Amino acid sequence: MPYPGFTRPDLCSIPAANEQTEHAKSARDRLTADGRAPADDYPPAPLASSIDRAIRLSTAAAVLAVAGIAAYVSYWHAYAVVLAYGETGITARLEPATIDGLLCASSMLSGGRQGVV
Repeated sequence: MPYPGFTRPDLCSIPAANEQTEHAKSARDRLTADGRAPADDYPPAPLASSIDRAIRLSTAAAVLAVAGIAAYVSYWHAYAVVLAYGETGITARLEPATIDGLLCASSMLSGGRQGVV
């Protein structure tokens, strides 16, 4: 039983393969639907303006500045904790770098998935 408002397509009105030679020829000749040769960059790619470039550079600079501040604060906080637990010398200086390095490496290996460390 057909659905109300649904009409079956008339399969007899579909053109046969021998009637489609015009379309096959245009595909072989690499023409667009209106008979013109496509351009190399069809559709044309938008050009990046100097404002877009400035936005990207300022965004990168802001991210790097925040990351630098976070790394500085993280290192000196971990250094203070290591000193409080009695480590001195080179061990106290390198321990914070190993912690931050491990976090950095694990965040790169996780593929950007949230909550995976």
